[in-house]
Amino acid sequence: MKLAVYGTLRNGSDRLGHIADTALVFPGHRRFPAMIRDESGEGTIVEIHEVDSETLAAYDRYEGVAAGVYQRTLMKVSMADGTTLEAWVYLAGEKLLAQSASFIAISGGDWFER
Repeated sequence: MKLAVYGTLRNGSDRLGHIADTALVFPGHRRFPAMIRDESGEGTIVEIHEVDSETLAAYDRYEGVAAGVYQRTLMKVSMADGTTLEAWVYLAGEKLLAQSASFIAISGGDWFER
C-alpha cells in the first residue's frame, strides 16, 4: 500500500506528489510539521513510499494515532508526472488541532524547502 509522507519521514526520494486543499504547519513549535485540511492552503508536497501492513501499523504507533496526535486518512495525491493515486497520509489529530491558534504555516507546503 502507499503512504504519503511530508515531514520528518521524508528521505529525499524523487517520488513526489502534491495534496491539494491542505496546509503544512508547525503546531506551536518547530520540531516537526503537521498537515491540516485547508481549502485555501497551498497544498502539501509529499513523498510516496510503498509499505506493508506491519510497517503501516508501526507508523501508526510512531505517529501517536491511538493517542489522537495524528489521524491516518486515505487521500488523493497528484503526482509530478500528471497521474493521481490514493495514499495513506497522517493529518493532524485532535491533540494537535487543539493547538490551532498557535499554528505557523510552512510557506510552499514543502518541509525540505522551509
